[in-house]
Amino acid sequence: MEAIATTAPLHESCVTDANAPSFDAESQRRAFGVAVALSEFGHYPWDAFQQRLIAGIGRWESAPAAEQGSWQYYEHWLAALERVLVDHGLVAEEEVRALRRA
Repeated sequence: MEAIATTAPLHESCVTDANAPSFDAESQRRAFGVAVALSEFGHYPWDAFQQRLIAGIGRWESAPAAEQGSWQYYEHWLAALERVLVDHGLVAEEEVRALRRA
């Protein structure tokens, strides 16, 4: 019997190879895994994270160019994850601030 290779999407939002995430660092891949796992285990709906990300990018886009700094998608992504974790009581605001200072 010949084996058939199948691959499951990383997340329901990854419906094609074009939507599959790519990462510049191992830490980014791990953060994505944590974000997906927490959502899939019901700690927050995935769209809560997506809406935080959209809002954060929107704020960056509407800021004056002098205040934007360089485009760093992962920084927006991480900020959205931090906010959704705080919003849903998974991490305290003080812990996020302490980690940012470290």
